[in-house]
Amino acid sequence: MIPPWIAPNPRANRRQKFGRDQQFVVNPNGIPELCEELRECPRHTPTPLHDLAALAQRLGVGQIRVKDESQRFGFGAFKALGGVIAVYNVLSGAVGEAYHSSTSFGDLVKGQHREITSRFTFATASSGNHGRSVAAGARLFGVPCSVFLPRFTSAEKEAAIRARGAEVIRVDGDYDTAVAECRRLSEEKGWSIISDTSWEGYDSVPRSVMRGYCVLAHEAVVQWRQAPTHVFVQAGVGGLAAAVIGYLWAVLEERPISIVVEPKSADCWFQSNLAGKPALASGDADTVMGGLACREISPVTWPVVGEGADWFMTIEEDEVLPARRLYAHPLGDDPAIASGPSGCAGLAGLLRVSADEATFKALKLDRHSRILLINSEGNLGEAPP
Repeated sequence: MIPPWIAPNPRANRRQKFGRDQQFVVNPNGIPELCEELRECPRHTPTPLHDLAALAQRLGVGQIRVKDESQRFGFGAFKALGGVIAVYNVLSGAVGEAYHSSTSFGDLVKGQHREITSRFTFATASSGNHGRSVAAGARLFGVPCSVFLPRFTSAEKEAAIRARGAEVIRVDGDYDTAVAECRRLSEEKGWSIISDTSWEGYDSVPRSVMRGYCVLAHEAVVQWRQAPTHVFVQAGVGGLAAAVIGYLWAVLEERPISIVVEPKSADCWFQSNLAGKPALASGDADTVMGGLACREISPVTWPVVGEGADWFMTIEEDEVLPARRLYAHPLGDDPAIASGPSGCAGLAGLLRVSADEATFKALKLDRHSRILLINSEGNLGEAPP
């Protein structure tokens, strides 16, 4: 019998093709071309896909590969892709609407069309990393930005956002409170919101953010010609999970078995899976995994994650540090990886599953399995384990 911290998705149909509803959320078309455009961005190179052969042998699986986003843009987290791409899409769309012609990433970085782009001020709510990404994107294109931070965001993450030229507005509440205040003040001031979560009438920008995240999934497919059989991906509101699950579903001949991993106190996806529709987390989202501290899912991601993920599971707080330590101090000749509490959640999920024989078998894990993990953030100013 499988334990109560993991549950299958009763809606998942592995024979289902990546259809119109899924493509509305994650459109795989043009992602290779987007990767080429990013070559015009300073400091951008594809992040590595590490092979943890010794760990795979220890856990009794074939291969474990880790997409290491701690090296993205010199930024330290996958979020860099979402905020930068979303800001670019808003600005390029405004230029296209004004002149009925397209512009390029490189042109906007060089300051062309300032007569259009200078009209914008961007705003976002964040627990830290997404705000830093939006701030970085705004700075890259020379436009102002305000970032709303919840009470629990560390001083180090606030300083990193300020270092990228953004105004920081602290909110006395959690992430969802910060989102509400961002929406209120942005409407009052006419700011453009770059959010990675959706709400009624607002989904184009979150889809644009997820399009940025698809870059890492595309890179992984190119780097690992032998496609993964399983992917453990952490989820907050669901943007990263949707991008990874959706892109692999769309482009691979057989999509991997996908396992969505969340903190126990922020289990909005786990609860939504049980309810069969978007539902609130069972806890207060008080977790060391700040990037995953969300009480509500992003509804726009449901057709991919809610209908396409195979399993949903939670992890305990005391499982985070051992996973971080295992990345930092690996087995055998495996490479060392700098990972933050949210970054190592996928590995923590894999370790929890591997310690339970019934769950290991239920997920069809064996010595032929090829597992993809996403190290979604580095240490980001926190002391290494």
